[in-house]
Amino acid sequence: MPLDDRPVALVSSADGYVGPALCRNLARSGFDLVAVGASQQQGDDLAALGAAVEVVPSTEAGPLTDGAAWEGLVARAVARFGRIDSAALSAPAGPGAAVARGPFLEADVSALTDMYGYLHNTLHALQAVIPVMQRGRGGQVVVFTSDAGARPEAGWSLYGAVRAGQNFLVRAVALEHAHEGICINAIGSKNAVFPGFQFPGFPPPPPGMVSDAHAEPGEWSHRLVDETPLRRMGTMEELAAFATALLDGRNRFQTAQYFSFSGGWNTL
Repeated sequence: MPLDDRPVALVSSADGYVGPALCRNLARSGFDLVAVGASQQQGDDLAALGAAVEVVPSTEAGPLTDGAAWEGLVARAVARFGRIDSAALSAPAGPGAAVARGPFLEADVSALTDMYGYLHNTLHALQAVIPVMQRGRGGQVVVFTSDAGARPEAGWSLYGAVRAGQNFLVRAVALEHAHEGICINAIGSKNAVFPGFQFPGFPPPPPGMVSDAHAEPGEWSHRLVDETPLRRMGTMEELAAFATALLDGRNRFQTAQYFSFSGGWNTL
């Protein structure tokens, strides 16, 4: 049963990418949290912001690549808090989250199989989360995808096609459930960097040059900056601020959309 009337957010990747910054934002916004992959120290820090936190270590959550794993995670959230009001869902790490890059004529169909996780994981996650929101008071969902599915780019045909399919899936599912007060949107990022940033074709930042709130420019970042109209890189604090507006309940008139977080890259 719910501990109180505070809203509850499930963050499926609380330990990386936008997860840490987003958890902090939601905690400050009055949410209790189910933080998947978070450390106990991270959980304690969120609790200091006033949130009740269910820390779900990655070893307990599993890889979240099948329906049973997602249903188990949702059941754990409901057992602790009684409901889920908001969910921030990310594609899986490891198997099923590959990145295929290179000339189309050299591509092998196996690359599509290697990237199955982006679609499968989204399907399983939404099928697990939506019924809980149907039984409650609606809800808000953000699925983090990729801007590769928003703008065609040479050398990224297969990866972009899979990500475009993921964006389409999210938007179509949202239309099915809009009448139930469930708002579902996708956000894809480009040239927004984070601690441990690694992506094929882009140099990693030297240790200590990137935090959630700051990216110190240098030789490693020139290519990223040069292709971004705003002439700088985005940060996880900025992405979290954008996502929070779709998750914290203050805006319930936005659904079935794909949003590019790219400093204008998607319009070029």
